[in-house]
Amino acid sequence: MTDQRNKTANQNDVVEIVSVQPLSEAPVSEIAEVVPGSVVAQARQLYSCSDLQRAIECMLFVSTEPLNLQQLAEALQIEPKKVEQALSALEQRLDATSGLQLMRIAGGYQLCTRPEYAEYCSAILQPARKKLSKAALETLAIIAYRQPCTQPEIEAVRGVSVDGVIKTLLDRCIIKEAGRKQAPGRPILYVTTPEFLQYFGLNDISELPDIEAFASDESKALQAKREALQEAERRQQLHNTDDCDIEILPNSDEDS
Repeated sequence: MTDQRNKTANQNDVVEIVSVQPLSEAPVSEIAEVVPGSVVAQARQLYSCSDLQRAIECMLFVSTEPLNLQQLAEALQIEPKKVEQALSALEQRLDATSGLQLMRIAGGYQLCTRPEYAEYCSAILQPARKKLSKAALETLAIIAYRQPCTQPEIEAVRGVSVDGVIKTLLDRCIIKEAGRKQAPGRPILYVTTPEFLQYFGLNDISELPDIEAFASDESKALQAKREALQEAERRQQLHNTDDCDIEILPNSDEDS
């Protein structure tokens, strides 16, 4: 009886202090080694590219925000290069067989519907966000192409006050303050945010349309219209001149 009690006591004695770290914060591997008979649930290792594709597809599907390469690699516990290869394969598979597409947005990846099926999606979904007004779009375009820029600089281009528009864009987190300009009055500088990229479906600012090329095309179009109008006026003048040059024949009675 005494031997049995001693045996039980020995089992309950603290033999070695492994860690003073709280159990909830200890690594899973340490808990498994220290606690006899413990069962630890771990994510299964993904070996094949098809497994990685499916896992990444699920992760992007449940995420409300774009996920970058590092986030995916850390979650999957694999090298970023393998994630990049799986993303490339996933993109090809979706392009071939799916109504979804893999988009690069704001430096990350996100699953999106294809534009050609937008009307079917809008038939069952309410608009997720209110559209920006023309004034807001004009102001945002100035900031996007000239950032960082100040409110007086924006107003100099638009020719009107933009107090209310700036507040709206700030409230919607499409722009943000980026310090102050070293100028009289030290006006606030404004730049675009990742939400701006997400709103317009861009990966980075470099994907903005070339405004100089756009302006050149607009100038050429206006010049072509101007030349067409000038040609039409010239033809009208020639037509009017021809009508005035009709030959008047002499009266035969007066000649006799």
